[in-house]
Amino acid sequence: MILSLTCSRYVALLTLSVTTFFGIGPLLAQDFFVSPDGRDTNPGTQNAPFATLTRARDAVRERASQQKPATVYLRAGTYYVSKTIDLTKQDGGTEAAPVVYRAFGEEKAILCGSSPVPPSSVQPVSDPATLDRILPDLRPKIRFIDLKALKISHRNAYPDLFNDEGGIVSLFIDGKRMPLSRYPNKGYMTIKKVIVNGGGQESKNEDWRNFYADGAKAPRPPRPGVFEYRRATNGRDTTGADRPARWMRQVSRGVWLKGYWRIPWQNEAVRVAAIDTAAHTVTLAAPVPGGIGNKYTRPEGNGKEPYWLMNLLEEVDLPGEWAVDFSDQKLYFYPPAQDTQVRLADLSEPLLRLTDVSNVVIQGITFEENLADAIVINGGANNRIAGCTIHNINQYAIRLDGGSNHIVQSSDLFDLGAGGVWLGGGDETTTPRVAAGHQVVNNHIHHFSQITRIYAPAVNAGFTGGGGGGHHPAVGMYVAHNLIHDTPHAGVLFGSWDSRFEYNEIFRMCLVSDDMGGFYSYDQYERMGNHTFAYNFIHNSTEGDGIYFDHDHRDMHIFGNILYLNSSPNKRGTGYLYKRGSQDKHPQTIDCYNNVAINCNYGFQFVTVRGPGNHIENNVAIQSKKPFSYVEMLNGKEVKTDESLASGKNIAYETNPGFADLNRFDFSLKPDAQLLKDLPGFKPIPFDKIGLYVDEYRKKLPSSAEIGRFGQGESADLLGQDILDRN
Repeated sequence: MILSLTCSRYVALLTLSVTTFFGIGPLLAQDFFVSPDGRDTNPGTQNAPFATLTRARDAVRERASQQKPATVYLRAGTYYVSKTIDLTKQDGGTEAAPVVYRAFGEEKAILCGSSPVPPSSVQPVSDPATLDRILPDLRPKIRFIDLKALKISHRNAYPDLFNDEGGIVSLFIDGKRMPLSRYPNKGYMTIKKVIVNGGGQESKNEDWRNFYADGAKAPRPPRPGVFEYRRATNGRDTTGADRPARWMRQVSRGVWLKGYWRIPWQNEAVRVAAIDTAAHTVTLAAPVPGGIGNKYTRPEGNGKEPYWLMNLLEEVDLPGEWAVDFSDQKLYFYPPAQDTQVRLADLSEPLLRLTDVSNVVIQGITFEENLADAIVINGGANNRIAGCTIHNINQYAIRLDGGSNHIVQSSDLFDLGAGGVWLGGGDETTTPRVAAGHQVVNNHIHHFSQITRIYAPAVNAGFTGGGGGGHHPAVGMYVAHNLIHDTPHAGVLFGSWDSRFEYNEIFRMCLVSDDMGGFYSYDQYERMGNHTFAYNFIHNSTEGDGIYFDHDHRDMHIFGNILYLNSSPNKRGTGYLYKRGSQDKHPQTIDCYNNVAINCNYGFQFVTVRGPGNHIENNVAIQSKKPFSYVEMLNGKEVKTDESLASGKNIAYETNPGFADLNRFDFSLKPDAQLLKDLPGFKPIPFDKIGLYVDEYRKKLPSSAEIGRFGQGESADLLGQDILDRN
């Protein structure tokens, strides 16, 4: 009964929102039209449209009656955005009379943050010194663009240390983001031996977080790391030259290495201060937080720390690759084909920003090619982004920060440099807490975290920071029916309070680095709790964990989920993972029932206090190496125990206990299923309701073949490292 009422509350909220926006009744809308072929001196009619959205926005402000709904129709074409389109409080509507910005009919209207590069600005390389840096057979093929001549703003050198795109321009050709040059083109180099950790200990016997001078009691400040590189890994180029020797000649112009220097959940680019080709060492120009070298095998590291060289002309050797030389302010690239359309993204503000505005709908518009987020909503209430396509964005597709009851619905978000939707808002400090009530529903979010490779999830609902956790207020969010797949790291990150995550499908996460889950949190007892995870399907993520509480798990409610990880042999692969957290100070019970774990190395790992508050029953583990692990917190210590810690029966099977077809994801139970005989209290999971659905904004669903639903998606960039403090 509690479950039914809770689900109904959210469905009713979503339905009410749709009715509020579109059940306009007898009110007559005021329509305005925009076209790339229009003029801002036109009246904005269908036959004489405006040219820009800012002019249409002003027309909405000036309309005869603010009590009538207004619709701005964008005709087909590309609208180049050189300055953020801002909507403020005066640009909103009312619940009865919303303001709608939408594509006209089925036409494709694009808001684009990049600008076309004139063909005359794309030139062959003729400077002898520059040609000498290019591999001989590629010299006739490489082209350059003078960024200074084009007045490109984001052309200055990278900072010494960063973990995103470094704040430089992005290159797009024929609608695709082009890759920065790197060596190696795939995979990584690895450190041979760490000489100076720099940010952490120099002795295995000391706390890895500190760095002490020899014999000194006071900690020494962090310093840049030094490591020995592998000659064989770096190899020689086609001219026979030693690669590090070629890179060394460009150190004064700027050479950067990016790596997972100490752990797979930390990834920074660092400027190189020096390369010694005699000693085969690299000295970095800035300290890496925590130092370099695997944190569990200090001081020399484990010899597997992966890194790569990025953004150097010498390594532009594949079609599409490019690099910016910060000294001569030129972008060099290898055109993938003739007669290509070259565009540069140079806008570091969102394409569209809504500030303290309410009752606005953004519908059916494509947003693309921007250095920053695509859409940012700050404050306001009842705004909706529906049926939009957002791709080739270097940061988040959508950021909802504050305000209440904003909705992201039935949109496609993909090829993103960072994450999909960032959620923040609500009040954690009041009693009762005040929910922001934002909804992320029926969205297809895939191939994200392509530039910021860690902690950039499909949905972020309260997690700020990186390793070691972080937090921002995100109270009462609703994340449901989303299809999420193909990312190097996190699926969904969460923290804060009172959110509900249900009917989502997540697969192929942790394609590069592990110690991460389809749902993951690292937050503290005092500032996180009361989240619900119901009827989610997480699968085909060989290196990841499922629902993962990396610290506290206060008042979490987990039921009806299916986790079919297909975990790699001899790796972690835990379906449901509860950690100790702060239980020595704040004992926490577990509410986890009616869940399934299939082909996970570890099905369920429970860490909790013993007592009547636990609701652990009717859970099923199938074909899992270690189906159930029970650890009791007793007097502040972890004590391994048995199933007596659970409140009821949980059962493990080596074969299918009665599901119709596990291999094809048919989880309907046969009438004579052994599972129903062994666990009479197990409730069939409404699998047909999980994932995307058809609505007025999403007219069709992607097929399993289109998204590769049954594929493992092994990545050539997989780090192959295990976290040694996890079991």
